[in-house]
Amino acid sequence: MVKFVLIVAALYACIISSSAKVPLTEYLMPVPKHISCNEGNLGIVKGRMLISPEIKDARITNLARKVKQQLSDIGISCELTHQLANGEKPLLELAILNKKDAPTQGYKIDIDASGIRLTGNDVKGLNNGIKTLEQIIDYAKQFGAIPQLHIEDHPDYTNRGIMLDISRDKVPTLTTLFKYIDQFASWKINQVQLYTEHTFAYQNHEKVWKGYSPYTAEDIIAIDAYCHANFIELIANQNSLGHMEKWFDHKEYQHLAELVHVVPNGERHERKRTTFNPVDPGSLELVNGLYDELLPNFRSKSVNIGGDEPWELGYGRSKEECDKHGKSEVYLSYMSEITQTLNDKGYEPQMWADIILNYPKDLHRLPDNITCMVWGYRYWYPFDKNCEKMKKAGVPFYVCPGTSSWRSFIGRLPNALENQQKAAIAGKQHGAIGYLNTDWGDHGHWQPYAISYPPLMYGAALSWSVNENMELNIEQAVANHAIESGNKEIAHQLIELGHVYKLYDEDLRRYVNTFYEMLLQPDSLLTTERFAHVNLKKTHKVIDKLTTIIKVLENCNKYNQEDELLAKELMVAAQFAKHTALQAKARLTLHDNKISKASDKVKYDLQSDLKSILHDYQLLWLERNRPGGLQQSLEKFKPVMDAYTIN
Repeated sequence: MVKFVLIVAALYACIISSSAKVPLTEYLMPVPKHISCNEGNLGIVKGRMLISPEIKDARITNLARKVKQQLSDIGISCELTHQLANGEKPLLELAILNKKDAPTQGYKIDIDASGIRLTGNDVKGLNNGIKTLEQIIDYAKQFGAIPQLHIEDHPDYTNRGIMLDISRDKVPTLTTLFKYIDQFASWKINQVQLYTEHTFAYQNHEKVWKGYSPYTAEDIIAIDAYCHANFIELIANQNSLGHMEKWFDHKEYQHLAELVHVVPNGERHERKRTTFNPVDPGSLELVNGLYDELLPNFRSKSVNIGGDEPWELGYGRSKEECDKHGKSEVYLSYMSEITQTLNDKGYEPQMWADIILNYPKDLHRLPDNITCMVWGYRYWYPFDKNCEKMKKAGVPFYVCPGTSSWRSFIGRLPNALENQQKAAIAGKQHGAIGYLNTDWGDHGHWQPYAISYPPLMYGAALSWSVNENMELNIEQAVANHAIESGNKEIAHQLIELGHVYKLYDEDLRRYVNTFYEMLLQPDSLLTTERFAHVNLKKTHKVIDKLTTIIKVLENCNKYNQEDELLAKELMVAAQFAKHTALQAKARLTLHDNKISKASDKVKYDLQSDLKSILHDYQLLWLERNRPGGLQQSLEKFKPVMDAYTIN
């Protein structure tokens, strides 16, 4: 109760001191652990910025120049120096505390009438403090003054990461990726992973990546340098066992696949080759060769080796060994060999934890120098239970929630936010060493990146400080720290879109992604348990809601070109979802729900609508992403267009 009263008092002081109606804390993302505001504002408009001579990191000087420009934008003149004259007081002082017992990456900011003092517990803490100061200056730009205050802050999670999927067709241009990195840095994210299956230009494997516009070694070197300049560690992420279907599309690699034969209409583990045969030495030889070529392009000595979802394991070439020794033994042996090879070269692997968690008694057998990535993306995923297993086994681990944007057009925001929250709470309680927020693009990467803004920001805030950011005003945060212009209307419609799936009362325990699955199964029954929540009444509500959102986005104010592009992307996402609902509306009037049995008029209208959406989709794709993968993404709509064919 006392803490609550103090927080309320601090917020009130921040409002009064700045003569504004909005609390300063609503413009800080993440919200700091401790903040108190006094009456009054910074009272000087000219002086010098003292960068303590002990600070040798050139990145801090570069950040100081940026702060200088921001101060200039609000009428405060400030020159940089490493030494003051006798009796001179700095307008802004940057220093490092260097106390051994101070929390790592922490900082303090003190602002009074005579100046600003920012002290980092270490150089990373100084960077974090500068990020907060930049937000305070942005606040002053909107509300007229820099308030007097005291902040003490440090992160709950030492490692705070975001993983972007670059292997499901969509590879961002470097310009786009650098923009994302700038955003992540401003949210105090300090790790980035680019999930890779086939989108690195391995010199001896051109056939695998040709046509996908992969990142080259030179690209990775540039991305790594850009991340480093922003105090972000770029961590390599190359899968090594499952999810390697793009490799097995080519005969040259099929001898290393787990499956000898593929059964088109068979069980999941028989339909497609996705998994290396772990008992073939050739598999390890190939994978180790990939790491030998990839990893030297990164500063980081961490590497995510994947290992998740090896669907066919034990059903093909490794069946005899799995039957004899058990799948757990075969899996552990393979992943341990990769780990040992990387350890010998000075690397520390990370591994997705989904498989090993099925064999909790074997957790203690994991190699010493490996970190488990505990992932789960549903609101009900048992992070608490699985984190406790890791803690008891003494295995270092991250918690890895997700944005719930994939296999959708408009996202599933309530699910994503609860997923983020439960991961953060459980990880903190059980001693997770990191929080990696994952943004996937399964099956075509149809959603625009902006759909992931809210859960990405919420995850970043929680990973910094769980308790202080639990009630983060996400819509406000998106407007202020993700949308360049601060466009509140676009931010609001983005949040609205993320809630539309709830109009179907979709229960994600069903493992169904309504808009995605209905669209891609145009002749399937809608009377099964999977789609029991879909009916005409709910479908009309969905259509009406999406129609409203599209109209608002079309007519709302756009303050720059980015607003124009962002609104178009969200409109196309909404149009995809609306099209799916229109298809469902037509199917629900047919006794067998097969759209191919609809009238020519219905099919013609649906076909025309989808063609128009796909035209815009292609144009928007090329605004932010490389062309490779676009045709592959479009091909996934072929079953839908075939169903609309008029006989």
